[in-house]
Amino acid sequence: MVSKVEAQKRCTEVLNPSSCLLAECRHECSQKYPSGVGQCIESGGTPLQPTYECLCVYNCPL
Repeated sequence: MVSKVEAQKRCTEVLNPSSCLLAECRHECSQKYPSGVGQCIESGGTPLQPTYECLCVYNCPL
């Protein structure tokens, strides 16, 4: 028998669009959303000088 599992929907919010320090990003995200995980993602710039933003991924409110 296979039980049906409903996956929790994930939401995202950009916390800092202009720069990202991973430790600060993770801390800010977990402070704002207990289920949140902060990560630095590339947001533009040039191939030699990319820019990064802090993206917070968390469980959406039900």
